[in-house]
Amino acid sequence: MTVPSSPSSIRLTVLTVSDLHQSLVLYVELEEAVRMHRPDLVAVVGDCLDLDDAGGRELTRTECGRRLNALPSEVIFVRGNHESEGWIAFRNAWRSGRRMRALNALNCEAFVHGPLVVVGFPCRLGDEFHYLDGRKPSHEDRSNTWLEQVMRRHGAAARTVWLMHEPPAGTRLSAEVGPMAGRIEWLAVVERYSPLLVVCGHDHSTPLRHSTWHERVRETQVVNVGQKLDGTLHYSVVEMEFPGSTACLPRSVRVTAFPWDQRVELEVKSSWH
Repeated sequence: MTVPSSPSSIRLTVLTVSDLHQSLVLYVELEEAVRMHRPDLVAVVGDCLDLDDAGGRELTRTECGRRLNALPSEVIFVRGNHESEGWIAFRNAWRSGRRMRALNALNCEAFVHGPLVVVGFPCRLGDEFHYLDGRKPSHEDRSNTWLEQVMRRHGAAARTVWLMHEPPAGTRLSAEVGPMAGRIEWLAVVERYSPLLVVCGHDHSTPLRHSTWHERVRETQVVNVGQKLDGTLHYSVVEMEFPGSTACLPRSVRVTAFPWDQRVELEVKSSWH
């Protein structure tokens, strides 16, 4: 929950997870993690679904929509390459779920939760048509003018947390080449704007092979905790303290990776505020 640490500061917790792929064990463990950490926000960083609804996945897309809708925390999404036509059933299940709330499917836009601004990136792989639900296709904006508009609108606060399914290129958190390689265009915008934290997914195994789940790109901490479809669930918990209740950069950020219970503190320079 949101817990004021002083009359002028607010603490927020975000649980991030990626690549659930309709796995029953991962959905169940996510529900348990949410009960344990009680985050203000759950960020699903792509591929909560699988391309093949009959390919051995334990949950249907409808069941996935209902289970994520039932989480007690606010939930936001960015698209992964597996969110294709299956998003229709997922979306319908979400909207008919027991919690009547908006489906926050971010794409080239920001989500504001109190003082926290989260920027949701598009996924360049796969079919985004159904996920966009009538919105402008992101492939029409390859120059990323959308990000410039987000940064102008929200200012420094928009540098707090960026969510992108495909990692930025050039780190040990994704493959160097092939379909799991990081995006060079995401690396370029990270280097340009220096967000505090980038959370990604897509490549399940490279972080585990390198025995690392975070890496710095100049002033930015990039996180990809990987994933194992048969469990145990891999996720991160981001704890932030803000100086006030309106959109702003945090005073402090701590990221903890599970199941290892390893953490890193992010440096927030006073000159960034």
